[in-house]
Amino acid sequence: MMDTGLKAWAEIVKQVYPDLPILRDKSNWQAGQFQRPSVFIETDLVSDKVHTPGADRMIEDIGLVFHHAAASESENEGEPIELDLTPFFDYLRRQRFCVASKRFNVMLVIEAPRTRQLKDRVEVTFRYSYLLKVEKQPVDKINEIYLGFEGKEL
Repeated sequence: MMDTGLKAWAEIVKQVYPDLPILRDKSNWQAGQFQRPSVFIETDLVSDKVHTPGADRMIEDIGLVFHHAAASESENEGEPIELDLTPFFDYLRRQRFCVASKRFNVMLVIEAPRTRQLKDRVEVTFRYSYLLKVEKQPVDKINEIYLGFEGKEL
């Protein structure tokens, strides 16, 4: 399940902002076909390494783009109403940047986030890692061994 990180982040954003719509379709996001305020989530796999025989360490980059709401008052028409990101960063600090996803059974270990403030949105990017359980392939066991020497079975 390669989108475990993406789904876990959607779960975390829903915990902090329960009424905020989450965008995952990049084509609709780039076309601007979404309501505001909302958040766009995109992950990118950096590495997938074997950690133990039963788990792989996944390292991914994430981008969260929080779009501000547009003002509807006539005097401030078109001016964005900033979305307060303090609850999101407070949640990460309270968890000590190790956030557990209850639904997907993964612990996300987060590096320091970087933010970029733009006119109508705030972009938050950082790297995180988690362990992903790997199903073991069944191995046929050898119970009997037959040896042959000069056409004779031993």
